[in-house]
Amino acid sequence: MRLVTYRRKGIASAGLLEGDLVIDLCAARQRLPGAAEKLASVPEIALQGDVQLLLAGGAIVLNALHAFQQQITSNLSRKADSLIELEIACHIETISILPPILRPGKVICVGMNYPAFPPGSSEPPAYPVLFHKTASSLAGCRDLVYMPPEVDYLEYEAELTVVIGRRGKRIPAPQAWEYVAGLTAANDVGAPQIQHRTSQWTSGKMLDTFCPLGPALVTCDELGDPGNLRLRTWLNDVLVQDALAGEMRFDIPSLISYISSLVTLEPGDLILTGSPRRVGDMADPRLPVRPGDRMRVEIEGIGRLENTVVQEVLSHD
Repeated sequence: MRLVTYRRKGIASAGLLEGDLVIDLCAARQRLPGAAEKLASVPEIALQGDVQLLLAGGAIVLNALHAFQQQITSNLSRKADSLIELEIACHIETISILPPILRPGKVICVGMNYPAFPPGSSEPPAYPVLFHKTASSLAGCRDLVYMPPEVDYLEYEAELTVVIGRRGKRIPAPQAWEYVAGLTAANDVGAPQIQHRTSQWTSGKMLDTFCPLGPALVTCDELGDPGNLRLRTWLNDVLVQDALAGEMRFDIPSLISYISSLVTLEPGDLILTGSPRRVGDMADPRLPVRPGDRMRVEIEGIGRLENTVVQEVLSHD
């Protein structure tokens, strides 16, 4: 199941992504035969916000959405035109796709979680290296990324991202996947000139728009072994990152177990699991990103983030 948060006619809503169609869950429940019964256990308010509100409903809501998905996908291709005409569905390119989670309680990032280049050039960390971003750093899959006036370049980082679905503390690694709502993609944008002012990275990572996220939250049953997911980044159509998630030093269950030993994880919390260093003979550190450049992150089975960098214009508002 692929869940999105989108804006249409100025209103943010949760939707179901099937191919290139976004299904309006509110409209479907009102106008699609049989949908009201399938979605009876989903509170109306949960359909009128972001995906995080659906996660707050727990297994009952997600099971109802799975049942509804099976109903609508069985003959979607035949009904697509009528669904669009009834405003139950719309093409993804005609609406604004927002981050699937709009206001996460936590955006926890993992550094140094892929092998360094060249091999052996840095000592592997004994524990996951953690820092954080802010909710205001989130951006949609086609949004602009703003470069602040204090710096003259940015960096890209493709990251497989875990979306927490259940509250948990001190979660054992073997049970970790039971607490995962799904996976999504992120671009952990950074400003190294700010980041390296101190020994802590957060100041160069937490800026507004520095975390494009999405386009969809994809439930794990659709993805198979997450270690086989391929992460790639293009800078202006040049491939600059290419790796498998299975190359992580600390895998997803290990990260969830460790992080939950420090803080309670809540539905909608995000864990960015780290980024591969580079590809082929590309420069390391990463190639600089400047205004006008396009970053494209793709994770197999999840989708694409394509964001253009622009210069931030100072405002006194």
